[in-house]
Amino acid sequence: MPAAQPALDVSLSHSDDTSQVCLLGEFDLSGVGAVENALDRAFQAPATRRVVFDLRRLTFLDGAGLRTILRADQRALAAALELVVVRPRGTANRVFTLTRAGKQLKIVNQLSVL
Repeated sequence: MPAAQPALDVSLSHSDDTSQVCLLGEFDLSGVGAVENALDRAFQAPATRRVVFDLRRLTFLDGAGLRTILRADQRALAAALELVVVRPRGTANRVFTLTRAGKQLKIVNQLSVL
């Protein structure tokens, strides 16, 4: 029997003063630890001035995932860093609309506007 694929794939990259956390799949409670681990590394990178959450490839986002993003925003503010969220598509985007969390986050529709 093949091993089950994780519901969420998390990758971290750095470029100049930006750390980018890319999420692919379903961001729910089971993925919080992996995302927080990537965030720890992003915030600790010496040249980081901006952290980008690239959510374009998310298929699902629940309350636990949203809370993780909101905590990261508070952490960025406390560290005098900018946190930017690249808007997810489809049903994952509905969480931002329904909760009005988008009003307190800096959300862009595409990376090219950064």
